[in-house]
Amino acid sequence: MKFSLNNIVAALGLLGVCATAAAADSSVTMYGRIDTAIESVKTGNDRINGVNNSNSYFGFKGQEHLGNGLKMGFILESAINSDDGSISNTEFFSNRSELNLEGAFGTVRMGRFLNPSYYAVADRTSLHNEDYGITADALYAGVENANNRLAYKSPAMGSLTVESSVSFHERSADNLGKNAYDLAANYDHGNWSFGAGYGEWAQARQYALRATWSEGGWTVSGYHQRSQDLVAGVTQKANASRIAVAYGVGAGDIQANFGHANGAGPAQAQQWTVGYNHHLSKRTKLYAFYTVLQNRHGASFGSDDMVANEDRKAVSAGIRHSF
Repeated sequence: MKFSLNNIVAALGLLGVCATAAAADSSVTMYGRIDTAIESVKTGNDRINGVNNSNSYFGFKGQEHLGNGLKMGFILESAINSDDGSISNTEFFSNRSELNLEGAFGTVRMGRFLNPSYYAVADRTSLHNEDYGITADALYAGVENANNRLAYKSPAMGSLTVESSVSFHERSADNLGKNAYDLAANYDHGNWSFGAGYGEWAQARQYALRATWSEGGWTVSGYHQRSQDLVAGVTQKANASRIAVAYGVGAGDIQANFGHANGAGPAQAQQWTVGYNHHLSKRTKLYAFYTVLQNRHGASFGSDDMVANEDRKAVSAGIRHSF
């Protein structure tokens, strides 16, 4: 068979059209956020002043349309320290590392990702800074085992979505030898949004409910959580509640939230934050926050290095850019 120059040009053109069509069915996107702040943090009697990272990250996400309504996707996300350029964890894609398959049946996810119940409750109530940095919610009890996770999210049933997951223990020595289970539900109706979450891992349990109302420039959100865990052979129970209020003013929003928790016996803590976000664009904002965490009667809510009855106060002013 002989090929003329016109035949070859036509064939190359056809291949180009096919390649373009195939590319249109799949995509890979790089995304991320750089968040850096000047902070003054006093924990107990110690004060640290400096420039700090506030949960910066970058990642890659992609999706391929398989036909018949099926989509295969992936997300790889790495935490980074914007103040010194280092990687936050030894696992490179420590934030997320998942594959997902989406169709009319819902979405199946596999890999490493945080609890859906957390996003249904605590994340939706942390209006001021999406629960990141020094002002993050110190009272919500997460029952978290992000690795080796298999999850299913239902298609929208009217305004309701439900997601369940199991994290397989794979018999490693450091994860209590138990599977972890998580269940989340979200329901949106008009100005109202509701969320519920349940988590279980070995002896740890948590149950939580959330409600959010928005109208005009106002948003009000709150949750209540009950949790328990086995500590030194004793089952300890806790209750935590938080309410947050935000009001939009021009290019900015004024924020305030207050949380209270009861721990074992008389132990209790409270945390409150006030602040302001100024949005320079849809992707860039300036912010300033003041937050106080108070532990009383033997409580030690907060980071792992907090000791009983220790307080924390912090002033933070920074800039966040998403890409």
